[in-house]
Amino acid sequence: MKTIAVDLDDTLNNFSEVLATAEFAREPNESIAEETYRQHLARVRANAPEPSELLSTEYTYLRARIHLRCYELAVPWRDAAGFMQGLKRDGWRIVICTRRDLRRSRDVTHRWLERQGIPYDDLFMAGNKIVFCGLWKIPFLIDDDLFCVEHGARHGVQVFFPEQKKHAGIATAGARPFQLFSEIREWIGA
Repeated sequence: MKTIAVDLDDTLNNFSEVLATAEFAREPNESIAEETYRQHLARVRANAPEPSELLSTEYTYLRARIHLRCYELAVPWRDAAGFMQGLKRDGWRIVICTRRDLRRSRDVTHRWLERQGIPYDDLFMAGNKIVFCGLWKIPFLIDDDLFCVEHGARHGVQVFFPEQKKHAGIATAGARPFQLFSEIREWIGA
């Protein structure tokens, strides 16, 4: 059985677009002051790290809440759902591999994939998807992450990435950009 790993955010969906443009109104019962809320929201949109050494702060709570909302609002890119359905019909094993904290977002992720008609066999959280694919002997990875694009081939993982502005000028080291998911079918022999 052929196996492929596929990222979620900014690969299967438009997470960053939703994060940048969606309205995230402050809840009426919010304990955070309006100005602090706006500052935190701007930092979430800029993907700023937690400024404190504490594991849980009002910023991390707000970031998690906003990300969960983005996961719900995101829509699939281009022909992503049809591509994934075609792979499943052709007998591929599909592993969704994400950096999302699945302890907090597993349910919303399952619901989103089901609602969009995106089939999958496994759902994993992985910080380093190249190592993950190597350990699981997964030869193909579809992911927008710059690290994966730059280093996948060197570690035996063929990476395909949806071409985005952030990829301009980087060394792709054998990774292949695509505009439509259907382009990948030929490259993986599907």
